[in-house]
Amino acid sequence: MKLLLTGITGQLGTAVAEIAPSRGVEIVPLVRRARPGQVPFERLFPSLATARLGGDVREPLWGLSEAELDELAEDVDAVVNLAGDTNWAGSGRDLYAVNVLGARNGYDVARELQRRSGRRVVYGYASSIFVAGGTLGRIAETPLAPDRHRTAYEHSKWLAEQELTRRHGPGEPDVLISRVAALLGDSRTGATRKRNSLYLLAERWDELPGRILPAMRGARVDVLPRDLAAGTLLDALAGLHRSGPRPEPVVTHLSAGERAPSIRGLLEVARGLAPLHFGKWLRLVPASAEQVLWLSANAERFLPLSPAWRNSLIGLRYIGLDRVMERGRLAGLVDGPLPEPSTELLARLLFDLPAPKRPLAPADSGLSRFLA
Repeated sequence: MKLLLTGITGQLGTAVAEIAPSRGVEIVPLVRRARPGQVPFERLFPSLATARLGGDVREPLWGLSEAELDELAEDVDAVVNLAGDTNWAGSGRDLYAVNVLGARNGYDVARELQRRSGRRVVYGYASSIFVAGGTLGRIAETPLAPDRHRTAYEHSKWLAEQELTRRHGPGEPDVLISRVAALLGDSRTGATRKRNSLYLLAERWDELPGRILPAMRGARVDVLPRDLAAGTLLDALAGLHRSGPRPEPVVTHLSAGERAPSIRGLLEVARGLAPLHFGKWLRLVPASAEQVLWLSANAERFLPLSPAWRNSLIGLRYIGLDRVMERGRLAGLVDGPLPEPSTELLARLLFDLPAPKRPLAPADSGLSRFLA
């Protein structure tokens, strides 16, 4: 399978690039021109330096030339858009340009490649499980209704989903809308491209006012290590490509779903693994959904907050609401098991806890006589 991929320098894109060779997947990365102070792409991904194309998701057809489109049409099986503005406190204009226009332009690229090649081309778009806004309970893998609780970031992702659903029609490229959970570092190494708002919040436990964390009683922390998410995404794309034309976009939750730990369970496991790491302990205070949502959106009205702190407090809604992301459609596309990271693994990754040391038996000279 060959992918035209944007967002390769992000958390999920990096993981896709890392595991693609072992999956027999070839990648053509589309990358923006390097900005001053940015690490050159060739240093980050030396093996992909010759395959890269220049472009911008905000431009029509992502800025690809006619010659580049002709060449891509020969053997690209899927156009995968992982590029996104993930600044939860970002401006509406920037979020719309990257997340909505980028999604629309990517669909046009897939449509153009399919038209030129005469072959089926799949379009994959990385949305977010947080398009659920303030919805509680079981969240279905279906289009969602408007919600007044969505942040500007969540609203831009929801608009992108709406745009793809509206533009899709018979004979068009199949569309996979993958609502991605919050991502942590690699499950084996802990390496991460970006410390998202959950990381920032984890670093500030000691600074929370009154050491109080408001959350609903059944609140879950739905996060995945980036390599598990990347593997499942590639499986889902391959499954959609195999399964034949679909009459409408396929929405899936790339998340831990029903296996996501509760916030209380995650904190207790983390404290048990490294009690000295936490210092003073937090107190979980039962709160309603309205209280959690209001606090995450309005704290800056009463406190002078830096952009990092604003992002951190927005993250409260992502660990404080009682809801479960369904994964039935994802299971229908993926041949193997769905991701089920252990609570211990998630705690170690989120809180930067040291790996456990293997206990060694003390030397017993009294048994030395039995050695050969």
